Amino acid sequence: MAPARAVGSRLARLATALLLSGAAGLAFAAGADAAGGGADDTGPTGDPLVVSLDFVVPEYQAGAKFRSPATIDSALAGDLAKRLGRPLAVTGPLPDSDGATSDAGDQAAGSADLRITTVADLGVVPATYAAIPLDYRAAPMAIMRTDSTIRRWEQLRDRKVCVAQGGDHVGDIAGRYGAVEVVHPSPTDALVALRVGDCDAMVHDSVMLEELIRFPEWKKFSRRLPPRPRSTLAILVPQRDHEATSRVQAIVDEWKAERFAAGLVRNAVRNIAFEVYLEQDVPDCH
Repeated sequence: MAPARAVGSRLARLATALLLSGAAGLAFAAGADAAGGGADDTGPTGDPLVVSLDFVVPEYQAGAKFRSPATIDSALAGDLAKRLGRPLAVTGPLPDSDGATSDAGDQAAGSADLRITTVADLGVVPATYAAIPLDYRAAPMAIMRTDSTIRRWEQLRDRKVCVAQGGDHVGDIAGRYGAVEVVHPSPTDALVALRVGDCDAMVHDSVMLEELIRFPEWKKFSRRLPPRPRSTLAILVPQRDHEATSRVQAIVDEWKAERFAAGLVRNAVRNIAFEVYLEQDVPDCH
């Protein structure tokens, strides 16, 4: 294990860089609110844009520890509403919203203006939706200590695997490989558990984990199991709403030109790394 003083020095430099970059935690963590803020203090007016998300980030409570969410979905929803000039309202997964029948699609379309979700196969999206893919394709990926004996996904059977609430892969590893999943409230808490030895591996979105293990502080936890087949983050818009489909497509094109999703990931991962630094009051496991 590296001397605590050296680790603290490196993490202090990370904290300084975070603050200087303007990527302080609240900028991303407010999720939809932060992404949807504008120059006008009164904010957007009119009918809210109702967005269905796979997981609704709990509202921050004063005095609680700040935690970055497991995905960038909320931030995308906030920026989408901002660019459309509408206030944002979010709801969780809708009943049968990703079912195969037209009736299910119609029901979901009537309850939300659109849905942001991860799609394994864009070819099987219900016909009542237009699927607009983002330039964001990820897969479940595992990270662990570099001296771990785990070399294959199958070796996770009966091993403790930490995952983050709201992540796209909660339940996958237990169901597919027989791992003992330990669900933590956030990626920060799952990563702290990994560092102190409370779990054998941490499984999360490959895009975010690949960004995280670039940091020198994570070199000791950079052994990985290769990402499984990737899924695509997409916005589902009711087919019958041609105007909405066109406007959302235009915004997604802007995001791609700006590499907006990649920027959200970088900010999120910097924030998460900083939160781990603030939270970890015990040394890494040996």
